[in-house]
Amino acid sequence: MTSAGPDVDTTNLGARLARLVAAAPGRLGVSVCLPDGRRVEVDAEHVVPAASTIKVPVLVAALAACQDGRLALDTLVTLPRPDERVGGSGPIELLPSVRALPLVEALTLMVCLSDNDATNAVIDLVGRRSVAAVLTLVPTSHTHLRRRLMDLRAAAEGVENTTTARDLADVLVALRGGRLLDPTHTQLALAVMRRQQLREGLPAYLPDWVAVASKTGSLHGVRSDMALIEPAPGRYAAVAVVATGLVGGDGAAGPSASDRGTAVLPLFAEIGELVGELVGVPVGVPVGVPGDADPRGQEGSVPLVHARHDRETRTS
Repeated sequence: MTSAGPDVDTTNLGARLARLVAAAPGRLGVSVCLPDGRRVEVDAEHVVPAASTIKVPVLVAALAACQDGRLALDTLVTLPRPDERVGGSGPIELLPSVRALPLVEALTLMVCLSDNDATNAVIDLVGRRSVAAVLTLVPTSHTHLRRRLMDLRAAAEGVENTTTARDLADVLVALRGGRLLDPTHTQLALAVMRRQQLREGLPAYLPDWVAVASKTGSLHGVRSDMALIEPAPGRYAAVAVVATGLVGGDGAAGPSASDRGTAVLPLFAEIGELVGELVGVPVGVPVGVPGDADPRGQEGSVPLVHARHDRETRTS
């Protein structure tokens, strides 16, 4: 069964989300989407910078190329020269001797540690049109990959990657529902996302045994998170949160204002906990106690990498 089930009661979720959003710093958009099409949303079509959430459509585009035979998981991806690496997040900028990686490892670093150099290498390999084709297939309304990550010149000219909470939730539902990739590559995409090392947001309050396929995003004054929460095989919900205006407190304005993005992470975690409760995660279960079902890591073999804090800069 690939549904959250008719027994999932969303009656009180909207009011609970609205209370959390009202208490949040900055402006918050939330979208919760069940596989049967039901939605619970607050300001879900507010367009924001996509930051690193755009890496999920890039992941899907790369795996679609593998599915079609244009690429393979062991295709070597050439990385930027050390003096051309943009950094901002991920380990590749610290590893000048690493000049190429198999595609599956580049995708793992792109998603699990939000590596911007791995992302740019994959974007160059698959092309922005392939990513746009994925977004059309979802379909999304406001999500666009317009530039590479950490492209300072393009950012200064106002060229920005964009998204909304609704679009991000729709990407997750389309992926989990098998509308974007065949079963083998769908499971591989989810396996990569379930190895996520940056879990301070939506997954933070969920028990470790709950399968969570997620991706964060971070810019100056902006935080985003998207997660597919699946406590038992086939019982899941997609949730996405985007927050802007997370600056201030020091009298400055604009880019010179201090970033207060971490202030919203406990609220993200509360939202993740609410959605987990919606699809059957027991309330009050200690985070490290396994449940009867543990669907994490059952599909695909994806290398683990060491964690590094997802602290992207203003133009990632």
